[in-house]
Amino acid sequence: MVKLRVLMFCPQFRPLIGGAERQAEKLAISLAAAGCEVILITPRIDLTSPDVEEIQGVRIERFPMTDLSRRYPMPGIALLNVPIILWQVIRAVRKRLSHADLLHTHLASLQTLGAIIAARLSGKPALCKAAMADKRSDLGEMEKQGLGGIMMAWVTRQFTPCWVATTRAVEEALVRAGVKPDRIVKIPNGIVLPAKRQMRKDPIRRFLYLGRLSTNIHRDVPTLIVAFDRLAEHLLDAELALVGGGDLLEETRMLVAGCTGRHRIHVPGFDVPDQWLSWADCFVLPSRREGLSNALLEAMAAGLPCIANDIPPNREVLADGAAGVLVPVGDIEELYNAMQCIANDDFHAQAMRLAAFMRAAQHYGIDAVAGRYLGLYKKLLNN
Repeated sequence: MVKLRVLMFCPQFRPLIGGAERQAEKLAISLAAAGCEVILITPRIDLTSPDVEEIQGVRIERFPMTDLSRRYPMPGIALLNVPIILWQVIRAVRKRLSHADLLHTHLASLQTLGAIIAARLSGKPALCKAAMADKRSDLGEMEKQGLGGIMMAWVTRQFTPCWVATTRAVEEALVRAGVKPDRIVKIPNGIVLPAKRQMRKDPIRRFLYLGRLSTNIHRDVPTLIVAFDRLAEHLLDAELALVGGGDLLEETRMLVAGCTGRHRIHVPGFDVPDQWLSWADCFVLPSRREGLSNALLEAMAAGLPCIANDIPPNREVLADGAAGVLVPVGDIEELYNAMQCIANDDFHAQAMRLAAFMRAAQHYGIDAVAGRYLGLYKKLLNN
């Protein structure tokens, strides 16, 4: 049987790791385990990174790319920079597409446009997995770069034959951005399910936020801090961990320093997610905007009861509140009540643990998600 050869393109990759990059890696590994030949290519951003490395059957290749905007940040440089970046990506991707059946890109961007053009020139099927929702979209973010960005978004929209949306909200954002609905397929992010389910029975005392602390992530961590500080006055053994880094890390630490329960709030910065998921009793996601939170899926798979802001992507993942607790955005009182309820009602906590795990296992397992991509690949190749 001939192996399906998949070329993946990411605008950035490890050591710069975010949600999209983690998803690309998990999917690539699962596809390789299913018998595909997977090569993931990315620009070399960190000069210490190897040209080539192998991770669980996936070949990662980094190609050199000159970005004039980083080297010479000055007005007008973008006009020269855009064609240079496009040419570099087109050359790198087209070279590797000669040994691949199709192209799978992650996130719409200038670099992704170069990859899509390379696929078009090579006559190979291509898809782009989008991640942004609400009033934004991947294409909307491109358009923020001025007239050149509007043109790039238009070309990307015209040249990309297939889009993957992770949630209904992402799908709706793409439609608002001008993508035809018949070009969109909805496939969620996937998570690696534990080999053995362990249902914890300890009282809920350790609350966890896991994610970036950054202005462009749109998480309402200050509301969580205030709600927990109030809870800590009544629940004397409660703890909160805010795990992640970004440009708001120091500001977050300053907010914590002003709390009555500051000694029970941990702000370690970037750290290994698994150890904090093992530490936690409950996961809290105070999203203002979201595409599809990998951290929320990972917490569900770890058997943690989840509290999340009531926005469309979280509502979809948590099955309209059947698999987790939904609270209004920015409502300190409701968030405090939700945390207090799950800490004081063991029956409710256990029900939420089980519901979260079952929802993750039934709808978001990475192997099932990879199977859906395989079906999409075959459809694109047969068109």
